[in-house]
Amino acid sequence: METRSFEFDNRQMGYVKTGAGPAVILLHGFGEDHHIFNSTVTALEKTYTVYTPDLLGTGMSPINRFPSNFSIEYVADSTAALIQHEKIENCILFGHSMGGYVTLAFAKKYPQYLKGFGLLHSTALPDTPIKIENRLRGITFIEKFGAATFLETTAPNLFGTYTQKNHPQLITEFIQSIPSFSNGALTSYYQAMMQRPDLTSVLETTPLPVLFILGDQDIAVALEDTLPQTKMPQTAYLYVLENCGHMGMLEQPIHFNKAVLDFLDKVNA
Repeated sequence: METRSFEFDNRQMGYVKTGAGPAVILLHGFGEDHHIFNSTVTALEKTYTVYTPDLLGTGMSPINRFPSNFSIEYVADSTAALIQHEKIENCILFGHSMGGYVTLAFAKKYPQYLKGFGLLHSTALPDTPIKIENRLRGITFIEKFGAATFLETTAPNLFGTYTQKNHPQLITEFIQSIPSFSNGALTSYYQAMMQRPDLTSVLETTPLPVLFILGDQDIAVALEDTLPQTKMPQTAYLYVLENCGHMGMLEQPIHFNKAVLDFLDKVNA
């Protein structure tokens, strides 16, 4: 396991590289860093070269000031810069939640680098008016009480009712592991997510295989809203995790990691 860095738009980005074999990149979600994929990396590194970057403004990729053109596509551009820095010819890209938004933006702009991609508790749909309203309230909360308090307050809602009732320690451990964020980082990402376009057209037109992992108790990315998207690609693989909310890699790690590994093995066969 090796910690590395590269420069993107005059900013340093950090990432971890481990394993050997075909390239896999895992993009974390909002309020997370690369550590969220620890168990997944352990499952994959025996047969794949795994890259886990910290997205801009996170952990090893600090930003003092976010650029005025910051967007989900901008984060996709930084992912392309990682691929170019590592001289990766092609890879399979997975994104959790917000990382899935980046994955879709990447698949639209840089399909030449991909053999397939995966949406892990994520969606191609834009924010609904209700979601935008909730994010605006979140920004107000962050500005008043701070990023750390906001993430601690919202974290339990990411987990399914089964986990909340039977495995509350998972939620406690997750809250304790949340990296520190500036208020500006969280609000910049919220604004970028609110402004992202509908990317269902990427799913409808991609010739690449697509993996969907969904949780049956996910209230952040509801199953009924996402299931229709699984029929859009020419080739799609669907795994619905039972007794699981938005955090499959923590709530159902064995099934989550098996789904990712099965998809990788099929695409790389």
